[in-house]
Amino acid sequence: AISLSSDSNANVFLINKKGGVQRQLTSVWGINISPTWSPDGTKLAFVSDRSGSPQLYVMGADGSSPKRLTFRGNYNQEPDWSPKGDKIAFTGRDAKFDLFAAAVTSGSIERLTQGAGNNEHAKWSPDGKQVVFSSTRGGSSRIWMMSVDGTNTRSLDGAGKGTYNPAWSPRF
Repeated sequence: AISLSSDSNANVFLINKKGGVQRQLTSVWGINISPTWSPDGTKLAFVSDRSGSPQLYVMGADGSSPKRLTFRGNYNQEPDWSPKGDKIAFTGRDAKFDLFAAAVTSGSIERLTQGAGNNEHAKWSPDGKQVVFSSTRGGSSRIWMMSVDGTNTRSLDGAGKGTYNPAWSPRF
């Protein structure tokens, strides 16, 4: 799945192994970006501003039944599915950028960070017990890790200053 833009409009497409477009999944005016697969491959989460501001949506892998997941915040982005597929971590902006987790079935939102710099790029650990992210708490951006409920936050000091976009190894 990929976002492609034409005529100032970005939509989500499936592409084949050779890079050719296989199917267009969204066709709504505005941005439709950041597609990410559910762990079982049956759904995609993505960001769309079809409601006026960037919000998270979930749809079937074939583009069917798009459903808005977030209704709070004026700028939600960077969805990342939990390994179980029951939650999606994301970055949302209120006063600063913070991390949240949305329950896929109910849409309930849990705040994971607050009041400590800008927090972005959340990624679930393969076992679903931790989240790694970048944060400007304490100055320049560094990589941090926390429990999935937002507790036990700690810096991964070896990552250095000015670090962004962490990712887990499947065999951490």
